[in-house]
Amino acid sequence: MEKNFMNIKIIPQPLKGSINSISSKSHAHRLMIAAALCSDYCKVNIADMNQDLEATQNCLLQLMKASPVLDCNESGSTLRFMLPITMALKDKATFLGAGRLPERPISPLKEEMESHGCTFDTNIELPLENNKKSKPIFTVSGKLKCGTFNLAGNVSSQYITGLLFALPLLRGDSLINITSKLESLGYVMLTLEVLKLFGINIELKIAANSQIQSERFYSFFIKGSQNYTSPGEVTAEGDWSNAAFWVVADALCSDANCLEPAVSCRNLNFSSAQGDKEIVSFIKTMKASANSGKNPVFDVSDVPDLVPILAVLAASRQGITEIVNAGRLRIKESDRLSTVCEIIQALGGNITERPEGLIIHGTGILKGGTVNGHNDHRIVMAAAIASILCTEPVIILGAEAVDKSYPRFFDDFSYLGGEYHVL
Repeated sequence: MEKNFMNIKIIPQPLKGSINSISSKSHAHRLMIAAALCSDYCKVNIADMNQDLEATQNCLLQLMKASPVLDCNESGSTLRFMLPITMALKDKATFLGAGRLPERPISPLKEEMESHGCTFDTNIELPLENNKKSKPIFTVSGKLKCGTFNLAGNVSSQYITGLLFALPLLRGDSLINITSKLESLGYVMLTLEVLKLFGINIELKIAANSQIQSERFYSFFIKGSQNYTSPGEVTAEGDWSNAAFWVVADALCSDANCLEPAVSCRNLNFSSAQGDKEIVSFIKTMKASANSGKNPVFDVSDVPDLVPILAVLAASRQGITEIVNAGRLRIKESDRLSTVCEIIQALGGNITERPEGLIIHGTGILKGGTVNGHNDHRIVMAAAIASILCTEPVIILGAEAVDKSYPRFFDDFSYLGGEYHVL
């Protein structure tokens, strides 16, 4: 299906009210996959579907075929999770993708799979009857073999998650060694929680780094020939990644003298393994810096998806804010370091792009203007929340990008008092 393009004009004003958080995309992906790998039926409750979850759902249905063709659409999670899982079960499979996905890196997972029995072929052509925007990425032949897998921890935790789901299905035992600092640890822990819920046993070992005291080396021992066992019914928890936009909106709209929040998001689990709940701590740090006079520095190596809305938050304070260890954002739906810099500048803010981060010179106010959504859901949502700081309207080109993770975002925005018009 072709996208319905939508440009919108937002009239700046504060937001106020309470909404239900949408289902966590990260949690839902994992629950869907684990349920599909069970021999018995498992009901998965997901309050809100989106394009990424639909991609995973469609790929899981393809596993019933001898040589599946998996269309991952624009979902990097779907591709990185389904690639090792599929090859643990099948002798041959073809993977498709849309948008930037075919160009986004898959190393070093690809090399590790190649050294464990899989062959990748990029010279393929397929008739794309159902989804003309997707194109072939590669065909993989040969079942995945057990053994020792070595992965750097600072590339993508999704590679680790994909293997953690796949390796218990193999006949022999396997070991995953993380060869550098493990970033986005919360997402890996979320994976382990889901696997445990479905009866899969993973032995996690943590060793201290003798060179850097604050770092740890992680390894995962996975016994082979395990069976996924249905817990009967599971429910995806509320999503911190998208709730972060409303949490920041609350920070921008709340009266310091009022005990009640201006904007609140229900159904969030404060004990969740989701790393993006760190937005609450970031806001506390930002407020504390206003009193101390210190310029905050935020290390986002574990929570890179927070950067777009964190940059908006930084623009709302007087002073300099630095965001570091964000290099992985260059290979997201857009080059998010570049596009975050672009939208803040377009709205009249002062921001500098660095190779691995951003420096924001906040003034507490933005002017407004026209921004390009760059087919990136988090860029569009960040621009919408940034309108709260603006004195003039904000025009967002390509606002339909929110469909990727949060199709009802602008419905909730309107419910909270936001005013926008489709152009």
